[in-house]
Amino acid sequence: MTIEGDSREYDILASWAEKTAKDFSKKKEEIMLTAEIGVRKGLATKLIMNYIRPNYSGLHFHVGIDPYGDMIYRHYDKSKPTKMDYDEKMFAEVKKDFAEEPRFNLLNMPDDIFFEKYYYGVEFFYESKQYVLNRYALVHFDGPHKTTDVLTETIFFARRAAPGAVFIYDDWKTYNITVIKDAAKEFGFEFMSNGERKTILQKTSET
Repeated sequence: MTIEGDSREYDILASWAEKTAKDFSKKKEEIMLTAEIGVRKGLATKLIMNYIRPNYSGLHFHVGIDPYGDMIYRHYDKSKPTKMDYDEKMFAEVKKDFAEEPRFNLLNMPDDIFFEKYYYGVEFFYESKQYVLNRYALVHFDGPHKTTDVLTETIFFARRAAPGAVFIYDDWKTYNITVIKDAAKEFGFEFMSNGERKTILQKTSET
């Protein structure tokens, strides 16, 4: 099975996923929740799981959010509403590719609907037990690339970020990353590094 991606610098994502898993293991965290906005065909989500689970001592849960179904919306600050190619066929393929992956919820919805429905946490059912999780250790932002959308996403997850949480932003040059960094800073996040496509912020203090 080959899962495709549409970005670059997946090595940066993989490296930070592994590092975060090891850091949370050292803190003896028993549960680790991660998320991706903008799953598309699933490569980043697969890498997050592949690099966290072998390096984490507890239970890892992951949620992917993407509005498959030929949605029409403004993807960038200065673009017009455009029909995206995230169709039902792609959704079916992603579900099939991840069908045997435990502790993974793929949610077919826009981010704003996710924020409303899962304000108090995401439900998982695993080994006869229910989990309602709302404390994120790592989030990959690769959905809408409009500054206001990324800002809303950042604030939502920052309010629910665990100490040491890592935020990874894809295509950071396509929106106002300074606004995003300033907002995240109010929640204790610090700029760590960036590549040509990805920027890393980490929660280093409580506010």
